Amino acid sequence: MRQFNRIFRFRCYAKHNRAAGFTLIEVLVAIAMISVFMAASMAVLIPLSRSYTATDVASSAQQVVRMAVEVIAGDIRLAGLDPLQQLQGLDSSGLPICGFQEASATSVRFTCDRVPDGDDEANGEIDDSNFENINYFYDAGAETLNLRLYAGAPVQTSQALVNNVTNLRFRYYDEEGNETADLEEIRAVQISMTVEEDAGAETPVERSYTTRVLCRNMGI
Repeated sequence: MRQFNRIFRFRCYAKHNRAAGFTLIEVLVAIAMISVFMAASMAVLIPLSRSYTATDVASSAQQVVRMAVEVIAGDIRLAGLDPLQQLQGLDSSGLPICGFQEASATSVRFTCDRVPDGDDEANGEIDDSNFENINYFYDAGAETLNLRLYAGAPVQTSQALVNNVTNLRFRYYDEEGNETADLEEIRAVQISMTVEEDAGAETPVERSYTTRVLCRNMGI
């Protein structure tokens, strides 16, 4: 009887242990199910991640191109600024002393007589300082928007402002709204710019921005 009780207790113990654990087949089935679930999850998450990356890059590119164009536009609005009316006529090169001195599809250069910081009025001269001689131009080979200050002066400086620029174009209009190449007739400038940014595994993202600037100091 005692022997029977020991056998019975052993069988119950073994049965309990088997019920509390997992068989090899059960483990393999569980692993297979987890693998299928992970594969399905990755199939959903990877495209979402790529889409988020592309959207983020597109937003960044749009912000860069818009800010760059607005900076150019802000400076162009000052072209021809001559508060003291002492900078009329042409310089020794036959270019307007104050106003546009270059106006091509990829480069614009202009002068103005700003009021220096700390002063009450302009000095009636185009100085080699105080941002009074500005040139924005496009380097197609390097794909950069560049800024040159004080062209032709001993203190001339140049630097790249924006990289990955795939297009930059300036167009010039007279007071009637017609395109013009005459430096003294320019009353508005249209700026169009395109920037391309790498989006990783996705196709590179391009964003463009165009604005037209009224040259309020020209023709006064």
